[in-house]
Amino acid sequence: MNEKRMMVPAFLMLGLLIVGCAQVTTRIRQEDGTYRTSKRLIFRSDLPSRTFSSEGDDMVATVFHNVTYTFPQGKGSFSKDFDEISFQGKQVKCSIVGRELTVNESRFSEFEKGDQVRIASDGRVFVNDSDREPLAGS
Repeated sequence: MNEKRMMVPAFLMLGLLIVGCAQVTTRIRQEDGTYRTSKRLIFRSDLPSRTFSSEGDDMVATVFHNVTYTFPQGKGSFSKDFDEISFQGKQVKCSIVGRELTVNESRFSEFEKGDQVRIASDGRVFVNDSDREPLAGS
């Protein structure tokens, strides 16, 4: 009888682990006396494609090819088949393939493992808190 009771939670936990595509963590940081939260998604390439969104003051940070990308308010999707992330905000449309980022038709690349890339709602790109210009000719 006791074994049957233990098997149900074990199967439920196993099912939840198999179904999930991303780990989600929430970070709280203080800036200028106000607290902000951000959700952090870590996509795993061996699991199915997923969608994500950010609303209000929340920002979504996604680790993709060992680079962390932070998106403004909007909606995005991760495509396992194309190894790509697409995102659409109010004034921002971007895609990430490998370590190459395209924001509003401007290309950014040369990101290194561990870089923190933040895409602002106006389309500017910051890498490790420094403003980054698009590649020449894009």
